[in-house]
Order: sequence, then structure tokens, then C-alpha cells
Amino acid sequence: MLVKRIASICFAIAFLMALVLFARIGRSYISVPTARIIFMISGAAALVLNLFSFQKDKNSNPSFNLIFWVGSVVLFGGLILQFLNLPYHNYVVIAGLAITGISFFLSPTLITGKSDDSDLLDNPKNHS
Repeated sequence: MLVKRIASICFAIAFLMALVLFARIGRSYISVPTARIIFMISGAAALVLNLFSFQKDKNSNPSFNLIFWVGSVVLFGGLILQFLNLPYHNYVVIAGLAITGISFFLSPTLITGKSDDSDLLDNPKNHS
């Protein structure tokens, strides 16, 4: 639980630095090079910490988790390439967003064909 809390804090810091870098909010408080370094360090720490703890989550779909985190890592790599002004960074960012987006379509009902209707009030299984 502590690992997830630390990862959440790192994600929040990375998000704030992304606002500084991409939305140009708060540039009078922090310089762009400093925001880049903080974004890279906190984003990488959050991804690594969440990659170590994502398998412990029992309520979520493992396929969703794996593909979501692969997409997140690719997206983060594309943002790093963009900061370093390397070629093809847009393609890597788009690929990361696409992979992450695809992961949201991997619901348990699409993969297994079973749905969890146990919490529905009008479910015939509840009227035994």
C-alpha cells in the first residue's frame, strides 16, 4: 500500500511538471530544464513503482494491467524523446497513446465472455 501511495505522489509531481512543460503554467516559479528533470525522474519512479505493484491488484484484469503499463512506458519514452528533440518522437507518443487506449477495451466481458452481474438488483440469480 505504501508503494502505491509513493507512486501516486510521483505521478502527481510528474503531472504538475507536465503542466509546466506543455501548458506553460507556472513557468515563473520553475525553469523549463528543472521541470524536465523533475518530470523524467518522478515519472520514471512512478512507472517503476507501479510496475512492481500492479500484479498485486486482485480486482482488475491482468491483460488490461499489462497492456496499460506497456502503453504507459511507451508514452513516457516518447515524451522523453520529445524533450531530447530526437526524431520520431511523435510516432512513439501516438503509439503509446494507442496501446494505452486499446487496453481500456480489454474488459473481462470481452475476453472471457462472462459478465459480473452479481450486484444487479433485478438479477434472477439473486432471487433464489
